Amino acid sequence: MNAVTVFTVDLGGYPAGMRAHPLVVERAAKAFRGEHGGVIADSFVTRAGGRTACVVTHQEGAEVAALCDDVLSACAETAKETGVFGEGEVQTVTLPLGEESAAEVLVFLTSGAEAGAWDQIFARLYADPFTSSGLVGDPLMRRGFEFVCDGGAVFCTPDETYALLAHLDAGGRVQEVRRRDGVLAAVAGQGADPALLLRVGSGLPDVVTALGVASASGLMPVSLCDMNPTCPKTACLGFSVRNQMLVGPADLYDDPAYERVRIHVRPTTGRRVA
Repeated sequence: MNAVTVFTVDLGGYPAGMRAHPLVVERAAKAFRGEHGGVIADSFVTRAGGRTACVVTHQEGAEVAALCDDVLSACAETAKETGVFGEGEVQTVTLPLGEESAAEVLVFLTSGAEAGAWDQIFARLYADPFTSSGLVGDPLMRRGFEFVCDGGAVFCTPDETYALLAHLDAGGRVQEVRRRDGVLAAVAGQGADPALLLRVGSGLPDVVTALGVASASGLMPVSLCDMNPTCPKTACLGFSVRNQMLVGPADLYDDPAYERVRIHVRPTTGRRVA
């Protein structure tokens, strides 16, 4: 089965962790490229504020975690040499794609965001028909979704929508969302600066809806080059995956359509202005 995995790691940045060092990002990119055709099929490496972010495709069950440890250990040495060595905290998010040879995947990266940043976005995308029109018009989405939460709790919408919202209101966290037929729709990282991987297309939210919901969440939507953590921010990379190869990315928030959203976010708090 095919899969996409995102690793993000804090290896230090400048000044005071604001921006990952380009030599560290370059070291990671070269190391992963050297593994193409082996443990991984393809890769893309960038920065998300002070974090280095790595997107790889592979067969599900491949030893990508061990490969990541090796690559990031080498990158940590480069970080030490540049004098910006950080804590080295790694977050991993994997989205299985099944046996399908083609898929459309959005990779949301965050900078300056708190744990649970995607919980309300999950609820709006997969449980709110006033926000996500596919819940009304798409027969596959209309069947509902399963929200897999911390502690093993599972809520099936639309029947348990209120229970899901109560769980989130009490501080619960959503880990992944599945369509009722078992298709994994989205999975979120846990901890600070969590990444989000979600599929778009038939039977799932469309690209524009996903971008709009995420941009209205209190996270400032920005292009990759603006990911400095001066307030909670998100960037979105759009990929087509074809036979495990990454087509893209498209930097989807590098778009004047989101300018009004940006200017209505307070830089100091990330809260939207009424």
